[in-house]
Amino acid sequence: MRALLSTFAMLSLLALSSPPVEGMNGQHPDTASVNELTRKAYIEARTQPGKSIKNAHKALSEASKLQYDKGIADACLALGMAYLARYNAGDSALYYNNKALEIYRRDDDPAGIARAAYGLAYVFSFKGDMLKSGQYSRMSLEYFEKTGDKRGVLNALSTLTYAARHENDYEKAIDLTKRAIKTARSVNDTIPLADAMNTLGNIYKDMLLFDDAIDSYYGALELWQAKNDSSGMAIAYGSIGLMYYYQKDYRNALRHNFMKLPISEQTGNLWETSKTLNNIAQIYSALEIHDSSLFYLRKGLLLTETMNYPSGMANVCHNIASSHLQKGNTDSALYYIERSVDIARELNDPELSTYLVTMGRVQSGLGDYASALANGREAYRMAGEQNEPIKIAAAAALLSDLYSYTGRKDLAFDYLKEHYTISDSINNNEFLKKITRLELQNEYDRKQEEAAFRQKRELMIRENRIQRQNLYLKGLVLLILLVIALSVIILHNTRLRARYARTRLEQKLLRAQMNPHFIFNSLSAVQDLIMSGHPEKANTYLAKIANLMRNILENSLEEFIPLEKEIETLRLYLDIQKLRFDREFDYEFSIDRLIDADNIAVPPMLAQPCLENSVEHGLKHNKDKGRVDISYKLEKGLLKLEVVDNGVGRKESSAIAGSNGRDRRSISTELIKKRLGHFRKTTKKKNISYNIEDLYKDNNAAGTRVVIMMPVRKMFA
Repeated sequence: MRALLSTFAMLSLLALSSPPVEGMNGQHPDTASVNELTRKAYIEARTQPGKSIKNAHKALSEASKLQYDKGIADACLALGMAYLARYNAGDSALYYNNKALEIYRRDDDPAGIARAAYGLAYVFSFKGDMLKSGQYSRMSLEYFEKTGDKRGVLNALSTLTYAARHENDYEKAIDLTKRAIKTARSVNDTIPLADAMNTLGNIYKDMLLFDDAIDSYYGALELWQAKNDSSGMAIAYGSIGLMYYYQKDYRNALRHNFMKLPISEQTGNLWETSKTLNNIAQIYSALEIHDSSLFYLRKGLLLTETMNYPSGMANVCHNIASSHLQKGNTDSALYYIERSVDIARELNDPELSTYLVTMGRVQSGLGDYASALANGREAYRMAGEQNEPIKIAAAAALLSDLYSYTGRKDLAFDYLKEHYTISDSINNNEFLKKITRLELQNEYDRKQEEAAFRQKRELMIRENRIQRQNLYLKGLVLLILLVIALSVIILHNTRLRARYARTRLEQKLLRAQMNPHFIFNSLSAVQDLIMSGHPEKANTYLAKIANLMRNILENSLEEFIPLEKEIETLRLYLDIQKLRFDREFDYEFSIDRLIDADNIAVPPMLAQPCLENSVEHGLKHNKDKGRVDISYKLEKGLLKLEVVDNGVGRKESSAIAGSNGRDRRSISTELIKKRLGHFRKTTKKKNISYNIEDLYKDNNAAGTRVVIMMPVRKMFA
């Protein structure tokens, strides 16, 4: 489900602030009756919205007859909250909250203005207008602070935090949540504190810091369990389950969602129940248990129909169609995807392009290529107008397949090339985002450490003023603590710098491996195969190129990978080089019999630059048939990698290349040396090394030998 839906999950965490209503003392009995009806409506708004609406309408009617402005405004606010809790983000909630705000402003009632602005913040969040939602959130915070309403302040901070998350401003979101946690601790109630802890977990989740997110969610769960708050416990179970799902721990993901489901069903929370059913279906789909996935999707569809939530119905119908398509039930898939597209067209749903791609897949399976192409082109156009790279890539992949089926190999190749270009760009962007988020978290931790240091220094000054007689003893103790704190900070920052330096080296090596000339030339060679009437061979090499790109991107995220996976990547690279290489060459891998390639891990991306130098600079200018031998041996607690080629040697290669300064070979060599230097420092093994040797036969250049002594780890104990 889209991110907008999480606003209701936030709303369900917050106790709705009810207006202060007086008893009958000093009041007209009729106005006291209005206040009592309004009070009941507020209490029921969260758990029994239908009953709340009935009581609030009765209160509004009686207050209007009495011309009781405060009673009219309070009843309107109760109606706005009840309609919102009943999943109606349309005109009813907006109308009644606006009417309440108008009366409160006219009567100069700051507490009422704060509550009405808070309600409108959620209404506009539901409608997707985050700009107005933020404006009303700031207004509610201002008036809650004026009236000293700490619970209201917590609610307003929560809406502002969600807006900051929506804008990917994680530093601001963390600051707001820390402020909420501090305020919650002063309220003497653990429920608001649990809400704030859960929000902090959501921020860590957005930053891809899953371990920190799970810690925060468990902290919130303990607080909700202490209060026996079933709604809060259900939210925590769902959040923890989602973290396990992101980490592909499907067993724990299912277990936590099944812990949440009965609670959501017992409390009658249709929204949370619907989300939980959809999450369970997604987990079963990831496990390829499609029958179970369909079972829970159908239950979720019934709930979205009960709630009269059209965009939710379109989304669930699309998921059902996808499951049927994976099972090969194209007729059933066609029924549900047509329903999804019809609803989305009526709503002008931004997800329509995604649904059209799935419809194209279904129609292709039925052999209706004309309709599939029409839907694919429309999806491609819409995705381009929305500037959504992921959707453009999906539509391009569909069009490539369809044009391949219909004999337009040229267009099929063009769209396939666009699909892989966008996919590679997305993968690189996600990697860079992760690095940026880690840097942001490190900067935030540093600020927290500095704040803690300032607090300790202030404490030292106060204690010295109060107890002069213990000045020297306390000064000595505080000095020791200061040295320890500074040592910890220096050690922590040193480790962060080392980790960041390693990440930068890996990024540079990744860019060195993702040589755009190599990729372009490889794709051009594939295009030549297609044009020369060898589509099957072209398809084989395209698959190898795709696997090579995927392996490089996956391996770049790990410090050590299995040797078997490293060799697989190198074989793919050499096979692709053979395709685009003018002269034939052979290669062979030799692995010492003492090495278990599945149970040994090596640093990735060290061998490939050596092979590139051998092929591009050694064998390329060789008159005889080329050959590259790659061997792995265990030696003195390290792994010895040896790459030997029969090329023209470094001297003649440099002469051919001319005087262009530093070439790719020297750049990749520098990166390898820097990376090995990093391992030499971290592992304390001085015999980690990198050597290049020119080979000669009868005083003539006969090739090059590269020897790398690299660190090695065992995968399993």
